[in-house]
Amino acid sequence: MKFSSEKGFTLVELIVVIVIIGILAAVAVPKFMDLSDNAKTAACAQNRASIESACAMYYASAALAADGNAAYPTGTAQLVSGGQLDAEPTCPSGGTYSTADGKAYCSTHAAPPA
Repeated sequence: MKFSSEKGFTLVELIVVIVIIGILAAVAVPKFMDLSDNAKTAACAQNRASIESACAMYYASAALAADGNAAYPTGTAQLVSGGQLDAEPTCPSGGTYSTADGKAYCSTHAAPPA
């Protein structure tokens, strides 16, 4: 019997390891992409909740005003100029916010917050 003193990996072993790493990567990458989308959706929901709180403050201050003519703001620009928000919030996914009757909506994430 002849024994080889050379040590190393065969081509088949290397290919098997590369295939296993490829399969693991194919499973892991979509999960990380979902996490990013979920984080953007959660940040947008938080922004909408902040806008709705600011709408309630805007309505309350209008109701307490001398004229007593209370109305919800028609957009986020009124909330910034009224002092309820420091700056207009931006959706992490690039959508724009609108308000209607004290509710906030995003053009990207259509469902209003609960």
